[in-house]
Amino acid sequence: MRHTARNRASTYRSATRPPPRGAQVPGSPKAKPGSGEAFATPDGRRLFLRSIHPDDAEALRRAFARLTPEQARHRTFHRIAELSREMTERLTHADPDTTTALVVVDADGEIHGDARLHVDAATDSAEFGVAVDPAYTNQGIGWRLMERLFEDAKRRGLYELWGDVLAENHTMLDFAKAMGAERRPVEHEPGVIRVTFRVPGNARP
Repeated sequence: MRHTARNRASTYRSATRPPPRGAQVPGSPKAKPGSGEAFATPDGRRLFLRSIHPDDAEALRRAFARLTPEQARHRTFHRIAELSREMTERLTHADPDTTTALVVVDADGEIHGDARLHVDAATDSAEFGVAVDPAYTNQGIGWRLMERLFEDAKRRGLYELWGDVLAENHTMLDFAKAMGAERRPVEHEPGVIRVTFRVPGNARP
């Protein structure tokens, strides 16, 4: 999924096996090492899911740098080698009224997954994105992050989450399909597919 002018996060990679559901994401003005919703991956790595905060800036830049060139292009729709400090600043200072931004981190605070949604109040929907460290795929991280986005979208009263995906990004499209997304081409944008999720429990106004 592309990086738009509002700098919403993008691509997502995950296994299609859902992990056990956990607690709600705890809010914290400043995260501490080992804080957040703790869980273990199927291969035994212990991670934590929490809201992003300004101190995550450098960890977010390192996480982006670990993506392959192909993954980075899938994420931004452009060839970008690294996140600029200006972009990183915007991504780590999310407005809670319009944006939900989550990260999955290890005990040292390194980011291995991130997800966010940006609300479009005019349509009661939100653009979303999920990204997972290539060394941490097939561990249910993307699935877990999406579940938290669904929970937050339901709390906000939204009825739909959507995102644009390059048609060549089969991993992302397969993941969206496994989670029940609808897919359709984007008009006037060849090679771009829009994936859309209905938020469980919320009806279109």
